Amino acid sequence: MNSQLSLLVQLQQLDLKLHDLEEQRKQIPERLQAAEFSVEQAQKREKELQASLSTIAAERRSSEQDLNVHESHVHKMRERLNEVKTNREYQAHLFEIELANKKKDALEEKVLMAMERAEEKQRELDGVQKHLQEMTHVLEKERAEIESLSAKLTHDATQVDQQKNILFPSLEKRAYDRYSTLKLSLKLVVIAPVSGGICQGCQLQIPPQLVASVKRADQLLTCPYCHRILYDEESLKEALSS
Repeated sequence: MNSQLSLLVQLQQLDLKLHDLEEQRKQIPERLQAAEFSVEQAQKREKELQASLSTIAAERRSSEQDLNVHESHVHKMRERLNEVKTNREYQAHLFEIELANKKKDALEEKVLMAMERAEEKQRELDGVQKHLQEMTHVLEKERAEIESLSAKLTHDATQVDQQKNILFPSLEKRAYDRYSTLKLSLKLVVIAPVSGGICQGCQLQIPPQLVASVKRADQLLTCPYCHRILYDEESLKEALSS
């Protein structure tokens, strides 16, 4: 087998590894953003509930103050009953007291409703804070795992680069330039195996004479359709094992 073909196949395998490592590296920000988003949403809801509780508490205090003032007013109205001299004035005053009591009842209901709303919001806040605590723990764990993964990807990429550097001295400039030029246009897979007379790069049938030449592997041959460099896997295995 042409020694350059074997080296180029190895080079492509290393480049594919680097590509895979880079793809994994690209996914890191997405993983982190997903965990951060959950925490941010929980924090946002926590602030909303805390603000709502503060508003309800203020409304309750205002209603309680109104109720205290009104209760004092009703108490004074009842004391004035003893000062009323005529039955007509007495009945009118009772009617005013009745209206005042209804208003007092409405204020008491308003206070109770504020208490119920506060309890409901507090229960929701407790749940959100528990969820936030869990999501924060998940985020911290995710950050630690991502940091470890990032370090591993960097280490693995360095090792692959070192393996590529070992190959370069044996690669002829002409062969490497051809590989690099094809890589610019094909992006990823530059060298494709032939299986069953079909180029595995473009999945098209190639001429039988070209198939036979690829099996001999004594020169660099390309697919007439996709222009990838072709090789025969069996021939390559035999060359590598010998």
